[in-house]
Amino acid sequence: MQVKRSNCGFEQFVKDVKFNREYRDSYEKSFLVLCGRNECDKSQIKGPNGYIREMMWFGSWSTIREATLEEYRSVKRARTIRDMGVEQWRKQ
Repeated sequence: MQVKRSNCGFEQFVKDVKFNREYRDSYEKSFLVLCGRNECDKSQIKGPNGYIREMMWFGSWSTIREATLEEYRSVKRARTIRDMGVEQWRKQ
């Protein structure tokens, strides 16, 4: 099977047996599939709100998929704690 990256269009050949057994669901649920090449530089591409970046099985590849409710709440809580820490640091 050929797995295609969303941004740069590069394709990677994957053995069907292992891919179908372990990775097919996460690949189909992904909003974007990104690689570590310059065309898909992860720092340049931001996912929309409500989506989360997840590392994939191919080294530096990652997917952007819809976050579950628990993941969304934990990310929101982490941002709140980070902002509180920045405010405390600025007051000093």
